[in-house]
Amino acid sequence: MGSPRRVHHQIHHPRSPPLTPGKTHALISSVHRRGATLLLPDGTEADVRIPGRLFLGWIPATGDRVVVDGAADKPGTIRLAGVEPRRNTLERATGDGGTQVIAANIDVALVFVSLRDPALRRGFVDRCLAAAAWHGIESLVAVNKIDLAAEGDDEVLHDLAQDCARAGAGCLGISCRDGSGTDALRRMLEGRTVVMSGPSGAGKTSLAKLLGGRDDLLTGSVSLRTGKGRHTTVGARMIPLGGGTILIDTPGLRVFPIDQIPADRLHECFREFAPHSPFCRFRDCRHGAEPECGVRAAVERGEVSSVRYESYLELFAELSEA
Repeated sequence: MGSPRRVHHQIHHPRSPPLTPGKTHALISSVHRRGATLLLPDGTEADVRIPGRLFLGWIPATGDRVVVDGAADKPGTIRLAGVEPRRNTLERATGDGGTQVIAANIDVALVFVSLRDPALRRGFVDRCLAAAAWHGIESLVAVNKIDLAAEGDDEVLHDLAQDCARAGAGCLGISCRDGSGTDALRRMLEGRTVVMSGPSGAGKTSLAKLLGGRDDLLTGSVSLRTGKGRHTTVGARMIPLGGGTILIDTPGLRVFPIDQIPADRLHECFREFAPHSPFCRFRDCRHGAEPECGVRAAVERGEVSSVRYESYLELFAELSEA
């Protein structure tokens, strides 16, 4: 069984011309109504308008690589001169049947959750891992607030790490409060472009502040009444963390979307199913109620996580009804 395909957002625009003196690459740091903010090679930012006639059909997204000319120290002189093809994208469906690109050119999908306050939800993690796998993006699960661990939580973390390893994803526990595990996480993310998603209140902004030393980032709090966090930022944005590491925060997106995945190919996003699916009686087995299912037999033997399998069934049902 092949690995999940990479889904590339098709952009209809000319390739960037060869770089000439005065031209350089930049990254789209954030997108706003009248244009975009660029992250320039020297670490500074500049706002630009998007020339619609030049890049007809291209809708900019955070993470896009562009070619610019002009002087960074002269406000208003920076302009777009070209757009590089996207390596990958993270997308979600829109109400009109189209798609919206959330972020582009991603190295790692960071699934950032907390052990407690709010409580860890495995279904959330599995949904994010499936979305990343479909788009061919490497995944890493970081569990914050391990300083709040109670009896039995060590086993919870152990099981999660084991399931992530079988799924081809990394996993580690950290504490933004006392710094535990954050050095290891920093090393794993060094020099990479990371898109992060997680439930409100898990500590995403606190992590960015801790890793990047950014004092200008707001930190949200968990509502005592609802137990849910309050969003403190809007729109996907890039946060340079130093050492070439760039974090794309998606504050309006609590979970990576799966609506791009066809139901009959969801099993491809559960990597640990692959060794067992050849033993299914039917070639088109969807690993549900079919007789003599190799994946279900592996679950019964403990070779595939029952928690992951239940997540698969729930996601399959959701996609089948869409």
